[in-house]
Amino acid sequence: MKTLNKIMNLALLAVLVVLGSCDDDITERNINPNGVNLEEGNPSFLLTDVMVNTAMDVGNKGYSNPLAAYVQYIQKDSWGTNDYDWEGDGWETYYNNLRTVNLALERSQESGLVFHEAIAMILRAHNFALLTDFYGDVPYTEALQGADADGVDLPKYDSQESVYKGSIADFEAASQLISSNMSSLETISPSQDIFFGGDAEKWEKYANSLALRYYMRLSEKDPAFASTGVQNTLAKPLMESVDDELAVSYLGISPGDSQPSNGLSATPSNFTRVKPCATLIYALEELDDPRSDIWFDAVEVPTQVVAPAEMPSGPSTFLEISNGLRYINNDSLASKNLAIYDPATWYADREAGLTMIDTNGVFVGLPVSNQGTEPYTYNLNPSPVQGGGNIHVSLMNPMFNELEGPNLKARVFSYAELCFLKAEAALKGWGTDAEGNYNKGVEASLETWGLADAYEDYIDNEGVAYDGTLEQLMEQKWIANFSSASEAYLDWRRTGLPDLRPGPFAKSDVIPVRFVYPTENSTLNRENYYSALNSLEETEHTDDVPGYIQNDTPWSKPWVLQGVDQPW
Repeated sequence: MKTLNKIMNLALLAVLVVLGSCDDDITERNINPNGVNLEEGNPSFLLTDVMVNTAMDVGNKGYSNPLAAYVQYIQKDSWGTNDYDWEGDGWETYYNNLRTVNLALERSQESGLVFHEAIAMILRAHNFALLTDFYGDVPYTEALQGADADGVDLPKYDSQESVYKGSIADFEAASQLISSNMSSLETISPSQDIFFGGDAEKWEKYANSLALRYYMRLSEKDPAFASTGVQNTLAKPLMESVDDELAVSYLGISPGDSQPSNGLSATPSNFTRVKPCATLIYALEELDDPRSDIWFDAVEVPTQVVAPAEMPSGPSTFLEISNGLRYINNDSLASKNLAIYDPATWYADREAGLTMIDTNGVFVGLPVSNQGTEPYTYNLNPSPVQGGGNIHVSLMNPMFNELEGPNLKARVFSYAELCFLKAEAALKGWGTDAEGNYNKGVEASLETWGLADAYEDYIDNEGVAYDGTLEQLMEQKWIANFSSASEAYLDWRRTGLPDLRPGPFAKSDVIPVRFVYPTENSTLNRENYYSALNSLEETEHTDDVPGYIQNDTPWSKPWVLQGVDQPW
């Protein structure tokens, strides 16, 4: 823990080549091996470094990280068993960001750089908010006080409530700092501001939008506080269109600045092992959702279960491939312990020991935690070896195998999310026009994936046309958050929607609700670490998996979930 508090010589100053809009590139960083004099640190470069690392963390968690499997966007068929035993990551990233941004804040204040100061406040608050989102109580008030001789080497863990509310207060203070000085703010080069290209109005909207996100994060736990905050925030400038959203394009020069799990910067299996999750496949199919074509690749060889007389080689044949289709004899299913995958029955079928066959004609995904081993055997794969491919399960769309591209972005905060937040607030009676904001959220998601022309038809589809339920709203928000798994996970944790559950071979019957503290915390900051564990609430699932220290498990509830009905 001591390393969290000592502001070390910074070796991560960024010299960045970017485009100059809210869709600017995540770019290469030149590393200074000799560090930098803290008194000479350029706040612009320091802030750029934190923007890069914050966006990369969101992007990496968003696509192929275990969080994306938790919320059932993807599954991995090799080198990842999808059994919900992941302990989480991000602690070091967030505190590294915080050390850097705290120096940027100090340097900005010393130099009278008001715009830089406000950006630093926003980035600092966001990284603290992410820490408490995932871990619970975290070092906060003392976390960055280790630079001076009288600093704190072993910081206390502050309550999750205080970190959330302190972060919200900082978002609001930064917004006010920008708005009250708008006419006299210093300029920031678009090449240094990879988030918004130096546009102060967009930073003000972003700070307010983050405040709205976090007020809603507390809407179940502290509705009185959240209600007042949401209503006040809705009266402030917020994102107004897709042009305002924060989606940072990947540069594609090195593995560290490219689309996560592409097969070009490392090994081809980085791409091929990531498969669509059956949960998302069937949800989109039921809604006739055009985003399926953008996100997934058609299965190479579809499967049909047919009557014996329809088998190309005769009724005694069990399985064969002919004319690009695989045929399976229906009369053989029972004897070979097989069942056709159905979203409504597959869980019970697997518990009964049956092996699934997916007969979907276009897209075939992997069911979540479908088996206790890595699922490269799924759907009777004829080449069942690790990394060997599977012609009977879909790959992700080939664009995800690229290093960069027009749709490949770290989606930190989308306009669609903002619209769905406003719609949910209206459902609670804290805002207005739930239907209008719901429709805008759907439209914004389609637009950001290049499908704006599909909106008029899609919005009238059964299950999509507005019905006034939170279930429908959160399903569309879940879909819109594809590749933004962090926010989808935290929404699910807050609302229990959509109704996701682990498969029959998961470590627990319920999805985890927090990350586990890094192991070294129990030794380097022992007293404060064990004190923090007392704030976690034991649940009936806390002991589902042995080996954790006291309550420091993925199934122990932090403050934000205590006394709340959701997610389980």
